[in-house]
Amino acid sequence: MPQPMGFHVRLGWSGWFSVLVALGLVLAVAAVLAVVLLGVFLILLPLALVGALIYYLFPGLRHRRQDQWREPDIIEGDYRVVDPRRLERDPPPDDQP
Repeated sequence: MPQPMGFHVRLGWSGWFSVLVALGLVLAVAAVLAVVLLGVFLILLPLALVGALIYYLFPGLRHRRQDQWREPDIIEGDYRVVDPRRLERDPPPDDQP
């Protein structure tokens, strides 16, 4: 004889009570988290908007240092290493074209 295909949960009063308590705790934590996030959003959004407005209206407050981000100029040429101790003893070499 085939067995019935179905899923039946048999919990007593204490089982259903524990399921309801767990569901209530999850919903309570979600509600508290939603209130905290909404409060943070309502506080930080106006601060961000005021900061963006000040940044836009007062361009002199921005720190623009473009010289730091430029690539250095490289000058090609012939170089020689100068030893300060030898400068005092040896005469300078003749310049060659």
